[in-house]
Amino acid sequence: MRLRKILVVAKKEFMDNVRNRWLIVLTAIFMVLTVASSILAGEGKLGRIEATVITLLSLSSMLVPIIAVVLAYGTIAAEAESGALSVVLAYPVKRIEVVLGKFLGLSSVVASSVIIGFGSAGVIISLATDWSEWKDYGIFMLLTILLGVLYISLSVCFSSLMKKRSTALGAGVLIFFWGMIIGSIWLGIYAATGGSLTELYTGSVDKFPSWFWYEIFLSPQDGNQAATMLAFGQKEIMGFTFEMPHWVNLKNIVLAQLIWTAVPLLLSIYFFRRRDI
Repeated sequence: MRLRKILVVAKKEFMDNVRNRWLIVLTAIFMVLTVASSILAGEGKLGRIEATVITLLSLSSMLVPIIAVVLAYGTIAAEAESGALSVVLAYPVKRIEVVLGKFLGLSSVVASSVIIGFGSAGVIISLATDWSEWKDYGIFMLLTILLGVLYISLSVCFSSLMKKRSTALGAGVLIFFWGMIIGSIWLGIYAATGGSLTELYTGSVDKFPSWFWYEIFLSPQDGNQAATMLAFGQKEIMGFTFEMPHWVNLKNIVLAQLIWTAVPLLLSIYFFRRRDI
């Protein structure tokens, strides 16, 4: 495996998306979304960074995974269907180099869009308010990039495994909805085991059973939201403050998200090596 060949594949993947205007579109979406959230948080004027992020968080944790799935679901499956992948593999490049290059190139598209879009909007907001929370905003951007890269990895995995891009897209959508609905499933289990949803929604519950917090590590979206809230010193769920176990912290959540990223990427390499082109 050679780094130079990985970077060549990554550059091609990045430039293809630049030519398709994906980078420009994503950057504009992130910038407009951030400024709009700031105005909403500030009730008609630019609000503080923390209020902006809290308002933006539920949207970004939903939008970024969707974008990542759309970007990456066809990166291998679609090229295999069209025959373009056979041409790529005719060159002196290993399959592991193709997978890692595509992953790196697509991840660069997401990272560049987040840094330019969220970053430029953050500078505008900070100039209008203050710079005191800029460090925490930087952590928010890094966590958002990690979420996007995580779903790039999952989508590349499905694209390596599935024979058709339609089924790869279906698998990507399925895992996205898993991250969205696992919280509701967890609440159902909580209610079925004697928990009171009425007390929960009225703020009468101050402590959950320890197993309830595992959900944060099972849902990439919820993990991203929890990590961002912890980065800003917030300890809230659904608007209520709860006593979190000591192991529910920023470090452990980031570690879980990295595992969510690494395992599918390794599986991508395995599946692609065994794939008949």
